[in-house]
Amino acid sequence: MPDHSLQAAVREHLRTSGLLGKGEKVIIAVSGGVDSMVLLDLLSKLRDDLGLEVAVAHFNHLLREKESDDDESFVRDEANRRGLECYVERANTLGLSETRKLSIQETARDLRYGFFNKLRTSLGFQKIATAHHADDNAETILFNLIRGAGVSGLSGIPAMRRDTMVIRPLLCVTREEIRSYADAHTVGFREDSSNRKSDYTRNFLRNELIPEIRKNINPNLPATLLRTGALFHQLEEYLRDEAGKALRGIIVRRSGSELVLDRNGLNNLPLFLKEHILLHTAREFVNVEIDFGTVHGMLNILQSETGTFSSLSKDTVFYRDRDTVAFRRILAMAPFRYRAEVGKAYTFDVFGIGTEIVAQASFSADRNVEFADADLVGPSLTVRPWADGDWFFPLGMTEKKKLSDFFIDEKVPLFEKRMVPLLLSGEEIVWVCGKRLDDRFKITEKTRTIVKLSYTPTR
Repeated sequence: MPDHSLQAAVREHLRTSGLLGKGEKVIIAVSGGVDSMVLLDLLSKLRDDLGLEVAVAHFNHLLREKESDDDESFVRDEANRRGLECYVERANTLGLSETRKLSIQETARDLRYGFFNKLRTSLGFQKIATAHHADDNAETILFNLIRGAGVSGLSGIPAMRRDTMVIRPLLCVTREEIRSYADAHTVGFREDSSNRKSDYTRNFLRNELIPEIRKNINPNLPATLLRTGALFHQLEEYLRDEAGKALRGIIVRRSGSELVLDRNGLNNLPLFLKEHILLHTAREFVNVEIDFGTVHGMLNILQSETGTFSSLSKDTVFYRDRDTVAFRRILAMAPFRYRAEVGKAYTFDVFGIGTEIVAQASFSADRNVEFADADLVGPSLTVRPWADGDWFFPLGMTEKKKLSDFFIDEKVPLFEKRMVPLLLSGEEIVWVCGKRLDDRFKITEKTRTIVKLSYTPTR
């Protein structure tokens, strides 16, 4: 593609994809490499035609010592030469990746895009332009295909992400075309030495696998995968719409810490749609990347017995509870021991306890409300979590039972056990809150005063 045709192709891509409108403010993410420098050159030339307000952003990851600092200086000089504001941020990416227990690539991406987005909102800009091109898109699709991604992964790199307002003006052109443009227009750039290594998965695809595919199978691989990605993107949008409709019909309840779905309703959906709902709901709920191995684990839980669960992250689980399945955030409770006087209500850290003297009991199916003999309970109660060795007499039983065995019989998931508070009179369990009253404190014909016990989880 001649260089003037490349300019025309990019301009047409901007128009047809609705990436940039007249008078918009755009931040160009510039690393100093050939791709971002060509993007800077092209958008600088379009600045007057489109009435754009343009600024440059560069993130120094401090990963290549002097080479990283030289990249930063080069970008500053280029922005200054073009009369553009240049914003730079630095961070010890390697140190932060170790602290966060993430790969260097993940940490670098999070830092970079966090900076770009903060800059966009603070300066009042509309868009962030990055230099991803057709070859990057091909690498992304192949990478996602090989690791087992679904429809979303096979859509490739979107031309625009509306949640972050990131646009990709060069997605319609190849790496080779960008290089040719840089040579024809003497666009200066810096070579990143790490791009020549094949020790990262992306670099292996770029330097070894894709060249062999283009040589032996399809010389137009980037263009082919760009069209394939567009088709999968359309399919993804259709599925997302259908999944949204289906999801709304099976939600039992939702809160900030839990999303409960009707198990039978979910099971009755086609497998493809069921996988899609679980994948995207999990991603949205957990806010981390979810792969299809995790989705298949969730599908297995749909068919497993009550209490079965899988961890989606360090503080989120997906579990089955009788006729429902649920996503839940696990809020670990610090050790506690509270005193509660009968006749009063209390709100503690993550739950509330009520103790009200009433004239008569009005039993219902609400497991968070119980009625007990006030004289047997006494004037005050202790509230504490379950501990190993605890036992009680479950209502209706004449023999004591270890609480650990009771939880197993009730199919209470392991993660939930530590979140269940106990009400005690002295050292005797009165109520396993929300689960079962102790038989020794039940109302009988000898009962003179009744206390209504209530438990209210607040998260």
